[in-house]
Formats: sequence, structure tokens, C-alpha cells
Amino acid sequence: RAGPAHAMVGLKTLSEEDKAKYDLPRNKDVDDSFARGMAYGMVDYERAVSSKKRDLFKKLLQELPKTGSVVVEVGMGSFPNALYFNSKLTPPGIEYIGVDPNDSMEFFARENANKAGLLAPDRRATLRVAHGVAEALPLEDGIADAVICTLTLCSVSDQARAVAEIKRVLKPGGRFLFLEHVLSETDEDLAEAQIQNTPWQVVRADGCHLDRKTLQSIRAGGFREVDGEYFDLKNFGYLNPTVAGIAVA
Repeated sequence: RAGPAHAMVGLKTLSEEDKAKYDLPRNKDVDDSFARGMAYGMVDYERAVSSKKRDLFKKLLQELPKTGSVVVEVGMGSFPNALYFNSKLTPPGIEYIGVDPNDSMEFFARENANKAGLLAPDRRATLRVAHGVAEALPLEDGIADAVICTLTLCSVSDQARAVAEIKRVLKPGGRFLFLEHVLSETDEDLAEAQIQNTPWQVVRADGCHLDRKTLQSIRAGGFREVDGEYFDLKNFGYLNPTVAGIAVA
């Protein structure tokens, strides 16, 4: 299979300090179970956000270089976003780099990439899935044309640090596409329930917080521009409140 028309981005090793602070030991059995759950148990949710994602990815794809883009997905998981790159707007030669602390996700990420045809020979694309955490990305400064983060900033231990890392790895003018569930801004009772149930959710869902104010964190992250919005889904309970948009580094 033909490779990309550009040199591949190198990955850097996490410092021992960052590893001890952010990349904590994990349980493989729990990771395996969570990966399967995310791969096969989020169909209805993904369908509910598909129109919003489609609009965002259309905008993103139109801003990528005509060839040889580097696209990083932080918290790639099972790569449900692969299907949005199956588009006539997608330039050839993309180097996809997925970063995830759950190594069990890679099988499902590659499965979805192949289903979407992203690695077909004529696309000249590559996919690497690297072990890593959002708070200390294993990437050098300014290497990414785009960073994608969906349903990830809820589960990081230090959201401000994760946002800073995303901005660090983006090229000047690079795009950060995000879609995240957040604390309700429209229903006080729901917001209180989210706050009360967050400790339980953190334990059962790999660190997921229901009470984050993620758009505020992104707006405070030093981006040149943040085009984001809050909206409510229906029928997803604590996951109804959502923010989505694109920021420019």
C-alpha cells in the first residue's frame, strides 16, 4: 500500500514526572470491557449527534491542507469519527494519529477506519494509535493541522492542562474540533443531579465527569478564535447538555 507523501510525525516519550502524575496504571480487563462498550453501545448517541458532527467536520475538512495533513484525535477511543472523513472533501495523504490511554481501543479504532475506507490505497493515508493521555500528549509542538476531541474532556484529570496540550501541538492557525457533554445550563435540577452523581460516574465510566464547564475551559485556553455553542440533546439523561464547535490556534 502506498504511504503518505510526507515524513511521518515522530512521537515523544512521556517524562517520568508526567507519567506518574497523569498516566496511571490501568486494569486490562476493565479496559477491554469499556472499549467494547464504547465501540458497540453508543450507536444511538452517535446517531443523535451525527448532524452536528457532519457540519463541524465539513468545515474542518475545508480548512485542511490539500495534501499531507496531520490530524490528531485525542481520546480516539473506537474512532466513531472515522466515518466523517469518508468524504469527497477529505484531502489525500492524511496522517491520522490517535492518542488514548486505553490500549484496548486500538482494535476497534482500526476496525472503524477500515470500514470507513480511510486506509484505502488511493487515499495514501496512515493511522497510528499511540498510548497517551491528554494532559501530556506524546507529540512535539506545532505538528498538527487539526486536533479532534469528542467525549474526551469529560474524563481527563486536569481539563485546563489538556486544553493547553491540544493548543501546544497545533500549528498556528490549526483547528481544534470538539464535541463534549457538559453541566446543564438550562435545567437547574438536572445540573444538581449531575453534580451529585459525578463521583459515581467517575468510577463506572473511566473518569467521566458530568459536571464540567468545558466550553469555558476552551475559551480560556488562549485560542485565537473559538466558535462554540451549547445545546441540549434529548433522551440521553445526564449526557443531554452538550457543547460543540471549532477553535483556531
